Amino acid sequence: MKRILLNCAALLLTCPAYAAAPAGTGITKSPVREGLRQQQIKTGDIVVNTPVTGITTAQDTYDIFAPFDGRIEELQAEIFSFASPKTLLARMVSTEMAALLDSSSEESRKQTARRWQDVYSYKEIKPGTQGMVTNIYIQPGTRVNRGDRLFTIAKKVVIVGKNTEPLYSKLAPGMNAKVEHVRSPDEKYDTTLVNFVSLKGAPLIYRLWMEVLDLKDGIKIGQQYDGTLFVGKSENTMLVPRGHVIESDGRRFLITEIKSGLETAREIEILGHSSMYLEPVLPAAEAKNGKDKKKL
Repeated sequence: MKRILLNCAALLLTCPAYAAAPAGTGITKSPVREGLRQQQIKTGDIVVNTPVTGITTAQDTYDIFAPFDGRIEELQAEIFSFASPKTLLARMVSTEMAALLDSSSEESRKQTARRWQDVYSYKEIKPGTQGMVTNIYIQPGTRVNRGDRLFTIAKKVVIVGKNTEPLYSKLAPGMNAKVEHVRSPDEKYDTTLVNFVSLKGAPLIYRLWMEVLDLKDGIKIGQQYDGTLFVGKSENTMLVPRGHVIESDGRRFLITEIKSGLETAREIEILGHSSMYLEPVLPAAEAKNGKDKKKL
């Protein structure tokens, strides 16, 4: 901030509209500078949040396949349910075991399963890592061959969306957003920003990738979620209206009051600056365009 303020002071000396006359012992008053309102830099807090919206997508997915030929006896998983490595998704038996069970009466079925489970394959299907069950390809009683796909698990759920209002502050990975299902406000999830790009033709609107942090039952894939992204907060900081800052060649200036020291006819020693500054006046053409925009 100090560097910007000192640059502004330098602008007073170098800009033609505010430059001192080449001769004389004082600074010649410029007509452009006459009548400019004096303002004071304020001190306060600033908080930046931006509303966001997006669609949930499954990321880093993998499939679980049947380990042998057989039949699905039990299905425990549900679509969009959370699963850990210990979660029982399904229980299946080999083809031979299925035939043996089919030949048993209903009363002796469980006893037969226990007696022969060491002889014929009897398998509990569990995921290798925690994630979200995004697809189920089987039902109880489904006959499967070795290598048939049983489930798809997503290690991550990412909301791909955008901010819905212009954002002037810079984004950074790691910023947090709390989102909720657009039709079920009670479904709330914490997310973190993992990537972003500015949209073409809309420099203040960004494509956002927000990873869901707390995977749990209920979050749906392909659904809209809305929320608020926390961008940043500063306390007890210097603040000025955005329209009072002058932008030139990618740099920003504020025309502040300077504290001077030694002087010559052409140069002034700058010792510092105060919190007072001059509010800039829009050029006539820009001011006219602004009025025209208000009428539309």
